[in-house]
Amino acid sequence: MTRQQIKEDILGLLRGTGREGIEQTIGYILGSTYFTAHCHRHHRDEGGLARHSLEACRWALSRRGGIPADSVVIATLLHDLCTARSRRSAGIGGHGRRSVRILEDVCHLPLTGEEREAILLHMHKEALFLKGNPLARLVWLADKTSAAGRVPLRDSSAA
Repeated sequence: MTRQQIKEDILGLLRGTGREGIEQTIGYILGSTYFTAHCHRHHRDEGGLARHSLEACRWALSRRGGIPADSVVIATLLHDLCTARSRRSAGIGGHGRRSVRILEDVCHLPLTGEEREAILLHMHKEALFLKGNPLARLVWLADKTSAAGRVPLRDSSAA
């Protein structure tokens, strides 16, 4: 997939949630380095953050069971939002906590308790053992599966 296709897919998925605050969140993303940034020690190429986020989202959507699709989209596409640089988020520290604060305080995107917890714990193995939040487990697994390179993106129009 090209970076433009990845961008279009991500924006379409986010808009498809129909959530309050989603347009402000998209505005934040477009004003940041979300579509050009690399991602941690994996997905180190230009645009790696967006590719990783879309890989995690597609993997999780295909395994979501009864978890609401909009929660899966928001938690997977935005779990590493703090990795994107923006003047609007200067001074907010932490990783998962920083992503949540950007979403809630800067973008004014109301998160459910499950979404907040999933983003906060996406790097912590205890997410696997949360009995009351299957979204946190799904996001953790999707993040790790994509980071390991096991979710190749394919152009959905080329099949």
